[in-house]
Amino acid sequence: MTLAEQIEPPPALPPRPDRALTTLQLWRTLQRNSLAAWDAELYEELFVERRFAWGRLVIVSDPGGIRRVLQDNYQNYPRLGAIRRVFAFTSGTGMLCAEGDVWRRHRRIINPTLDPRAIAPDATLIAETADEMARALAAFPADREFDLGATFSHLVTVSSRRVLATDAPEIEPMLDRMGHFPLKPSLVHFVPLPRWLPLLRRYASSRDAAARFAPMLDRLFAARRGAAYGGRRDLFWRLTQPRDGAALGSAELRDEAITLGATSSTTLRPLTWVWYLLATHPAVEERLVGELAAVLGGRAPGAEDLARLPYLRQVLDETMRLYPPLPVMIPRRATADDRVCGHAVRRGSIVLVMPWVLHRHRRLWRDPDRFDPDRFAEPEARARSRYSYLPFGIGPHVCVGASLAMMQLVIAVAILAQRFRFRLVPGQRIEPVAWINLRPRFGIRMTVEPRERGGS
Repeated sequence: MTLAEQIEPPPALPPRPDRALTTLQLWRTLQRNSLAAWDAELYEELFVERRFAWGRLVIVSDPGGIRRVLQDNYQNYPRLGAIRRVFAFTSGTGMLCAEGDVWRRHRRIINPTLDPRAIAPDATLIAETADEMARALAAFPADREFDLGATFSHLVTVSSRRVLATDAPEIEPMLDRMGHFPLKPSLVHFVPLPRWLPLLRRYASSRDAAARFAPMLDRLFAARRGAAYGGRRDLFWRLTQPRDGAALGSAELRDEAITLGATSSTTLRPLTWVWYLLATHPAVEERLVGELAAVLGGRAPGAEDLARLPYLRQVLDETMRLYPPLPVMIPRRATADDRVCGHAVRRGSIVLVMPWVLHRHRRLWRDPDRFDPDRFAEPEARARSRYSYLPFGIGPHVCVGASLAMMQLVIAVAILAQRFRFRLVPGQRIEPVAWINLRPRFGIRMTVEPRERGGS
């Protein structure tokens, strides 16, 4: 172990129970922090089955088993209906809640709108947004403390808005509202009862909030469908264009727009954690700034530069290993008996693949709780199974916006790291917390100072 490794603090973790929780303990812990519900055995064993009052729970961390569940036999493992209901924002056809033929049709239409070629022109807009944030940060006094997540929420919102609907700032309230949903589970998410019952008001309010944005979205999509539209070919425009004779209807477009709004902030949450990790690992920060200076020389990166910044990509990959945007993937339910890694999976079992556990598993990663971007360098990265690292999921349900999210992250970090040092305010408690989305429970307070010209 080097001297730098000895003095660098380990990345923040929530409490980890020594033994499996009872049904009641599990439910109470999930209400507070889903990351604290998973005991030490899960980080040592690749296949674990637990029995609770409500049935069997199977936790799969074996890469071969993950391939079986999420790819090779994924049709046997539909996403749990109780969780999918959380994301049925309007008519319930968005890709986070749809299954079967509806999901396949939407996926077939949407995939080309978010592939690397389609999003390459968005790099300029993303860079402009990051540059605006840099100018705002430059006005901060050196001793001004600020919450990292709150400060970067504006960058996330504006960057997402410009990609979705370039000249429509009116969608920013939708992005902000839906980007904070859902925070934690409630009984109403798991019981398929009529929405008019008083018990379901909290759930209905989220549905109603999404429905309030429908007229605005209809106007934006109608304008982009019109022959007179002369604006930028943004994501909303691309969504309105028929592909192979197929097109999304008005309600389907609304569902997908709201779904994209709800997920855009999730995929950009590493922007909070990367500055925390760089501030506590100065050797990594110094090496990253050196690469940026050599490749970019102070300018903003374009889409063509992304492949020329391998260490920046390693830093982001390692950040998302330790703090995955979706730490617990949407649970699956086995619809028929199956065998996974030689183990029987009974029909009706709930099957979990948890990036939070998988990415810190002691049989898959060396020194898994340490921040080390070099674990994503060749040849170590090539030797590792692709099913052991799932920041955006894998298989048919892989995050459709993964390429866009990575481009946004790379560009934002490249611009800001060249101009600023972020420094952690001492004495604060940092604890990751999640139900679906990962965030710091108490925030992360920082100060910022400009770098000297040349990146030093």
